[in-house]
Amino acid sequence: MNRNKKPNFPLSTLACVISAFALQAQAQQNTQLEEVIVTAQKRTQAIQDVPLTVSSLDGDTLNELGIDRFDSLSDLVPGLVVQQQSVNNNGYVIRGITSDDGSAPGAARVSVYLNGTDVSRSRTSYFEVYDMERIEVVKGPQATLFGTAASIGAMSFITARPQQEFASSLTVGAGNFELRKLEGMLTGGNETVQGRLAFVTRERAGYVENTSGEADLNGYEREAIRPSLRFTPSDDLTIDLVYNYDKASDPGTAFVSQDVLFTDNAALSVPDNNVLGMNDIGVERTVKDFNATLSWELGNELSLTYIGAQREHDSLEAFDADGTGFEMLNFSELASGDQSSHELRLNFSGERINGFVGASYFEEDATQFVGFATEEGTFLSCAGALSGIGITGCNADSTALLTGGTLTALAYESYYANGADNSSLNLFVDVSYQVTPQLEATVGARLVREKRESSYTSALPVSQIRASQGMMTDLFFGLALNTDGEMIRGDSDNSAVLPRFNLLYTLNDNVNLYGTLSKGERSEVIDMSSGLENLIPAEEIDNYELGIKGRLAGTPLDYAVAAFYQNYDNFQVNVVDQDSGQTRTENAGSATNTGLEAELRWSATENLQLLANMAYIDAGIDDDSGNGTYAGNQFRLQPELTGALSYLYETAISNSLLFTSSGSWSYRSSVYFDIANQFEEDAVDLLNLRAGIAASDRNWALTLAASNLLDEEYIMDAGNTGSSFGYPTYIQGAPRTLSLEFSKRFGAF
Repeated sequence: MNRNKKPNFPLSTLACVISAFALQAQAQQNTQLEEVIVTAQKRTQAIQDVPLTVSSLDGDTLNELGIDRFDSLSDLVPGLVVQQQSVNNNGYVIRGITSDDGSAPGAARVSVYLNGTDVSRSRTSYFEVYDMERIEVVKGPQATLFGTAASIGAMSFITARPQQEFASSLTVGAGNFELRKLEGMLTGGNETVQGRLAFVTRERAGYVENTSGEADLNGYEREAIRPSLRFTPSDDLTIDLVYNYDKASDPGTAFVSQDVLFTDNAALSVPDNNVLGMNDIGVERTVKDFNATLSWELGNELSLTYIGAQREHDSLEAFDADGTGFEMLNFSELASGDQSSHELRLNFSGERINGFVGASYFEEDATQFVGFATEEGTFLSCAGALSGIGITGCNADSTALLTGGTLTALAYESYYANGADNSSLNLFVDVSYQVTPQLEATVGARLVREKRESSYTSALPVSQIRASQGMMTDLFFGLALNTDGEMIRGDSDNSAVLPRFNLLYTLNDNVNLYGTLSKGERSEVIDMSSGLENLIPAEEIDNYELGIKGRLAGTPLDYAVAAFYQNYDNFQVNVVDQDSGQTRTENAGSATNTGLEAELRWSATENLQLLANMAYIDAGIDDDSGNGTYAGNQFRLQPELTGALSYLYETAISNSLLFTSSGSWSYRSSVYFDIANQFEEDAVDLLNLRAGIAASDRNWALTLAASNLLDEEYIMDAGNTGSSFGYPTYIQGAPRTLSLEFSKRFGAF
């Protein structure tokens, strides 16, 4: 899609803003930046001492910038794009590579970690972002650190831990589109036991008006609660228990045709049915997660960590896939699953050596049931199958015309389902050695043994209209596999060794150089949708990276720049079958990815901090005839250029009051929404601003916030399921939203 929107070029604007504050900064050389601490390498380190490209955002920064959703992270992390069609369908793009496979047999490319546990399955990877200690985003294959799902990177979320001192907070908010928000936490305890209870509820009416009589679409209704306990029976032993409960009852996603995009004329609904699971467009989703972490200091040089987790998810989403008022393409997806994981890790440290060795076990049982409901005459007329008898175009009266008025409608329902029963055993080791005072070398490897079992079943009844015409076929003309409810299965065994090698060189007190060689792998996929066991080979990635991290001498400015090259074999792509609308995985052959990333953090004045980032990516399927249909194509959701500028500002307006403000401006160049490169969106830039007043001791604050302040029109996705039937649809991005929030704190912070 091309809306002929002429975007502002971000880098020149960013440079002007930074230059404007440079003069102020010259007189503020005593301004200090807090050191950023991360645990990306399974130990506590200053971010500049980590020989990886890693971005970190602490809880205070998230709160001050109003980051409370996954997609908002795109503004602050170079090379990261988060797309959310719905709470049930998330896409994570790191360095131009997308991870958004929702099928049960599919494998993730981006590891999403919650308190040290892999929750990367697409349908379970989303959770509410609230009461966080910090978020870390690590780029490039990180199998040694985060497992095979981190074939292109990892996002690690660490929730705030209980503390001994009493503290509590409460935030209430309201805004346009009937926005309501309530968020809070309570913590306290004694030397042995500390507890914390955090919660959030938020809702917003849909911003796509739905004229069908059902609820307006693209809104949300979410609630989450997180009780946690910390036991410290001795100075050497800490036990953390965390339970997460997330529930969503959203009005659903508006897949609209292009002619009603950005209008109030959407007419979307699903019919009363027996297969979709609900009679309205919407999402019902529940995730329950329990995490137990034991940390035991065995002396000055050894520590033992155990992390165990159990996660369950059930999500049902019904949607109108044709984008029109006709009851043609009505689908639902019921996804459910159980995951359990265990990791035991021994960390060691010495004067010149640091590292860890360990083992982990992961297993999951997942299912995806896709229901389909339509009206036979409408479907066949919209598909052009009735043009030979004079019924052209979509005609809701087709059944009546074909039966001479005997019947006005013929309901048709079918389904297909896939399942997965996967397990993996991992052995890993990672060692950093201080070769000289300036040079540190790191060698690591993960041995992975995976067992994967996939299943497939479907039921496609014979069409009554087609049967009356002498053709005993289903509505898909026999082109989709019909197992008549019988389940077929396939399985595979796979082993891999995934190494990494890093060098970190301390050039001086302010500058570190690093280089990385690493290998990643996306698990092989067993596709049973053809009726035969079709093994899609594992996607293999070789990653090469050079970077520099440092602080500009004599100034409070931290920076990081990285250049990378990635080579892919057996690049896996998800495509929608043009006959049945089913999604399958294909091997697109070889691909390459080259890019440059940069970010900086600058205390421009005592009152103003600036955050800036940019990423340039040149990536796609190699233009080689052996790569088939998609040779030379750009990756889905991969912008060539992204950039963002954010600021945090405060100043005293009296002895007891502060003026506070923050904002972010983000830019991404054009993207394709499909690997076939049929649907394109022009460049998009968005502006978010916050301003308010707060007590000088910060125990209360009143903040006015605006997202997409300039009310830019943009889309989140295009093509979708309807495109395989000749009815491409579009998902509208959120318009300008306004909110007013009041926060109150009590106790020690």
